[in-house]
Formats: sequence, C-alpha cells, structure tokens
Amino acid sequence: MISSFRYHVGIAGAGAFAEFLAGALASLPSFHLFAVAGRTDAKRQRVIDAYHRRQPQAGDVREYREAEELIVDPHVDIVILTTPPHLHAPLAKRALEEGKHVLLEKPGGLTAEALRANSQLAARQNRALAVNLVLRYHPLTETVKQLIRRALLGAVDYASLHNAAHRVAEGHWFWDERRSGGILIEHGVHFFEVGRDWFGEAAEARGFALTDSDGTRPRVGATIIHEGNGRRVPVHYYHGFTMDPAAPESTHWDVHTTRGRITLDGWIPMQLSVSGLVSTDEAAHMDALLDAIPKQPSSRAIEQIRQAADRLLPSVPRSDAPRIPYERTVVLSDRHGWYEAIAQARFLDFCRLIENSNERGLVTLQDAIADLALAEACTAAETSSSAR
Repeated sequence: MISSFRYHVGIAGAGAFAEFLAGALASLPSFHLFAVAGRTDAKRQRVIDAYHRRQPQAGDVREYREAEELIVDPHVDIVILTTPPHLHAPLAKRALEEGKHVLLEKPGGLTAEALRANSQLAARQNRALAVNLVLRYHPLTETVKQLIRRALLGAVDYASLHNAAHRVAEGHWFWDERRSGGILIEHGVHFFEVGRDWFGEAAEARGFALTDSDGTRPRVGATIIHEGNGRRVPVHYYHGFTMDPAAPESTHWDVHTTRGRITLDGWIPMQLSVSGLVSTDEAAHMDALLDAIPKQPSSRAIEQIRQAADRLLPSVPRSDAPRIPYERTVVLSDRHGWYEAIAQARFLDFCRLIENSNERGLVTLQDAIADLALAEACTAAETSSSAR
C-alpha cells in the first residue's frame, strides 16, 4: 500500500548517502524534501541538486548548517539522520522530543542501550522511529529466505558472508571507532539483520578485529551460532575494507544445505544461484519461485515473491522420493535502480508506521536493536596485530 500522505522531510547530514537518498526518494508522492542540514554549502547543494534532478518543479529547499536547526523547524514532519553514528542517538532524542518522526541511518546509535532508550521515547511521544536497514527489502534476499524456510534444498548446515570493500580514505570518521563504533557496528548490522532473518537468533557469538600498522582495524569478522526452529547453524561473517580503489568490490553469501547450495552475490544483490538434489515437485516449486523474481526494480518486489511462495505451499516430500540434479542462476541488471528501489521500500514501510500505530514494518525497531546488540557483542575488545 502506497502512502496517501505527503511529508515534509528534513535530511540532517549532507554526505554521499544523503545525496543518494534525496534522489532515490524524490519520485515518491509521500516524499517532499523540505530542508537539508550540512556543514558546507557545497555538500548541501549536492543533496538538493539530486532531489531537483528528479523533481525540477519542487521549489526551494531550506538549508541549515546545524542538524539541531533543522530539527526545530516546525514545518518538518520527518527527520532522516544521515550523520556519523555517534550523533544518531543524541540527535534522534532531540528530534523525538520536538515531535518529529525519525528515520535513522544504520546503526541508529553506538550502543543497543541508546537505541532502546530512543525506542522508549518514541513510544511515549507517539512518534515513528526506525533504522534504515534495507537488504531485506530486496527480492533476491527474500527468495533465499523462502528457499530456506521451505527447506527446498533440505536443512541449512553452514553459511558464510564475505564482504570485501574499498578502503575508506585516511582521516575519515569511519576509522575513528569513537564516532563509528567500528566496522561491525557501522556496517555489519546490515548483514546481521539478514542472518537473523534467515537462520534465527544468535545463541552464541564471538568476533575478531585485526589492527594494521597505522592503527586502523580494516579486517573484522564474527562467528555466530544462529538458532531457529530447533536447528543450530554456524555462520561466519567477514568484512575487509582493504580493496584498492581500482579493484572490484565483492559481497558473497554462501549457504550450504543437506542437499545443495545457495549463493547470493552483491552488496546490492544482483545474482542468485541455486544447486542441489531435489524431487521433481521441489524443482517445479523452485522454478516457479525464481520465475516470480521481478526483473525490473520495484519497491513492491518482495510482496511479489511472498505472494508467489504462498501460492506454492509445497508439501514435504517423502524421504524416499527420487531426486534429480537441479541448477539455476538468476541475474538482475540495473544495480543502482535496485538500490533506489529498496531505499524506497524502506521509506514507504516507515510511512506506514506513521500512519498506523498497529503496523510493525518488515524490519522492526526491535530487529535493529538486536542487530546492534549482536554487533556490540562481536566487536573485539582486544586486537591482534598484523602487517599491512
């Protein structure tokens, strides 16, 4: 359901993600960029330009240097916070106190305790609060969930996430863990959210971080035992912000089951491969599910996947049912379009929270708190040294 309301939105924090978001959300009838806060004229202008490229008749956008000035503007309905993480909790608190609805860029705070406190404040203020975790709004992510949930390749035994990213520039706030929280908190929560959704809650967790000679910790990881439906699944998560800018980044999920394998490629997922031994009924069900994946970016994509999965409702095959090899790959195009689509889906989900207090949303605030708590638990207290 598309929101029937038009909200005056203020974006506080005028970096690259704010610029992306202003353009991505501009086409939504519910989104009107009303104000931008950022420390420099040039950064604010880039955000405004991204919006006006999609909405050239939209009119002037108010500009503020400080986030607090935007927050107290009485005409702003929604505050989107795209500041560094250490500012998420205090600025969200201030915005909620001013009666604003707040959509936070992940992680939503440096600690789960701070995010939980703002959750309680939002409830008292009767205001919507959410964290911008977007990966579950992607149709390939939802398709993997349906394959796992319906055990079309048997039960999951083990999974891994490998995320190799470009090295962030020296001196960026990303490397100051007092401001970012570290990689697992600033970035890893995206993937913990997916892992919790696919495999269940964390029963055990531990992490590591390797320190380079310059004092940064660009390689981190975690091993988590997820537990869902009575089955424990070990999952290893690795993040490395070490790639040369000229080298291609890569993000890769690998899910091993009792009868096959599922792989998902891309930070914004763009390729899904499924292989294994299945019954003829299971093969037909998987074909129907994969055929339902939209080929064009859409903010409603996961609804189409869920509807297709609900129509299938496969029965559990007999243990002695003959099985045949199955292998299929689905490749999407227009990565930027899909990134915009899942950002739109997250914003529309947030609007539903505003309009109906009984709505939970796909990714709840409780999910975001659990993701952040898990990231905290896995953030290494002690470092190991390694040569760069």
